[in-house]
Amino acid sequence: MSVRDYSAYIFDLDGTLVTIPVDWTKVREDLGKIAGAQIGDGPIFLKVEQLIALRPSLRDTVFEMIDRHELEALGVAFPMEGAFELLSHLSKEAKLGLVTMQGAAACDRVLNKQRIAEFFDEIVTREDSLDRTIQLRAAGRTLGAPLQETLFTGDRMNDVICGKRAGMRTVLVGKEPNSEAQPDFVFANISMLKDALAF
Repeated sequence: MSVRDYSAYIFDLDGTLVTIPVDWTKVREDLGKIAGAQIGDGPIFLKVEQLIALRPSLRDTVFEMIDRHELEALGVAFPMEGAFELLSHLSKEAKLGLVTMQGAAACDRVLNKQRIAEFFDEIVTREDSLDRTIQLRAAGRTLGAPLQETLFTGDRMNDVICGKRAGMRTVLVGKEPNSEAQPDFVFANISMLKDALAF
């Protein structure tokens, strides 16, 4: 199958469609203060998920802290070249979904600021789940397309791994794949994916 042969397309947000320059070092520091212990290396949202699993009462406090950092960064957020044109075209041809570890508040604002909110049939944020595979399965159920006809695009190897776990074909943008998993398609950026769709 080529990238044109799908009936549903799901996208990651930050790093894929837009850049939201959150100070994640500060988020990690503030998370450590909330947890009462230094937060080690590793993906920040895995750390968040682990902390909330151990101490569910901290969920709202943690999410509100990350919300503050995300909202501060929105003033300098910017779209990836070609993202608007890609989504505008695809929304006329297929169902579109969005999965993001951003919170609903930041997600809503950045999507409206970039004029792309209307293109999505389903949006899943961290409030729905901190597990990317679960996010993808939830979005896929709502979009209603067969898994083999659903293509997920993200900018991290974890996106590829989770897309495969969810039973979807995957696109990796902006990075070279490593031995963890192999995406079905690789593009240097979202604009090249747009070009591959030949419109």
